Amino acid sequence: MEESTTREKVLKKIRASLLSKTTNPYPKLDFDSSVFQLTDEDPVLVFSEKLTLAGGKFFLIENELEFAEGLVNLGMQYKWKNIVCTEEGLSNLLTECELPHHVDIDEIASMDVVVTSCECLISRTGSVVFSSRMHTRSAPAFAPVHVVLCNASQLALDIKDGITWLRHKYPKLPSSVTVVTGPSRTADIDGQLVVGAHGPTQLFVFMVDEREI
Repeated sequence: MEESTTREKVLKKIRASLLSKTTNPYPKLDFDSSVFQLTDEDPVLVFSEKLTLAGGKFFLIENELEFAEGLVNLGMQYKWKNIVCTEEGLSNLLTECELPHHVDIDEIASMDVVVTSCECLISRTGSVVFSSRMHTRSAPAFAPVHVVLCNASQLALDIKDGITWLRHKYPKLPSSVTVVTGPSRTADIDGQLVVGAHGPTQLFVFMVDEREI
């Protein structure tokens, strides 16, 4: 009885709050303008600088063939043996380039690297945006290395612009949107930075510059 009474009191307060309209004390406050200073810098250059500062590796390439060649070179350098790519289009590209890989994540423990695309990129922070609409929601969380293939046309200036990008792409926003800035890291324990605590220890971004120069 006491719980029911408490619940009714809470609901009554909520109803009263919804019925009583409070005048906005700051009617001239601008929520639409950017809080950052606009810049004329090349967004690709800004993205590469921010990604590098965050600990990621950036490669500007001309086509997908260069991506496959770069992936092979990295595989030889770091001795990758188990590459996973669950996206059909990207997997077909790797198959055409005769790059051995798996199309599922059944053997998570032995996975060396996962290769994915992305939704868009945030130039100002050097971030990569993923969503639950993609087929690689869980793989990047387990793979020690994450390789991303993207296009320069996918660059958005700020996170706000990235959300606008998703709204234009999907009738309804995905249930989950993840913004990744560099390799996974945490400093929760004794303030000591640990890289790769909740995800990849390395992030490689290959960007195809398809813009007309």
